[in-house]
Amino acid sequence: MSTHPTRNRKCAHPHPDLLHLRDEQATDDTFVRVFDCTVCGRYEIPLDVDNLDKFTRLQLQFLGQLIAIPEEKVAEIREQRYAELRSRTGRE
Repeated sequence: MSTHPTRNRKCAHPHPDLLHLRDEQATDDTFVRVFDCTVCGRYEIPLDVDNLDKFTRLQLQFLGQLIAIPEEKVAEIREQRYAELRSRTGRE
C-alpha cells in the first residue's frame, strides 16, 4: 500500500484524470485519502476523520482502509468515463 508521500495538494485535474482510490490509516495512525492522477501520479492528502459521518469514520478506524475504486479497476473505469465524455461531445 505504498504511495508517493503527501504532495501536490493543488492537483486540480478533472475526473476521470483524477480518481479517488481509497482512504486508509497510515503507519503513524493518521488518515489519508489516496488519489491517482494521470498527470500528477499517485499521491495522498491528510484526511480529517472528524468531518466524516460516524459510520464511515468507524469503518475506517476498524478496517484501516476503505476502497473507493479498486486499483485493478482504475484503467477500466477511466476508459469508460473517457468513452462517455467522447460520446457526449460527439452529440453536441
